[in-house]
Amino acid sequence: MFERATKKAVSQGRSVKLPGKAAQHTDAKPIDIARELRAKSELGRREAKLAAAEANLGG
Repeated sequence: MFERATKKAVSQGRSVKLPGKAAQHTDAKPIDIARELRAKSELGRREAKLAAAEANLGG
């Protein structure tokens, strides 16, 4: 009559919708997702340009 839970339920992760991509399930940590989104944002691109310019000035 009753079913027993013989193992712990596995997390299915979270659904993530990245710009230009379809929603997908992933087990990535929220901080990793946020870093990827920031790197692809306009601010992230500006930070990358600034870092490259600073590296050129540093030698």
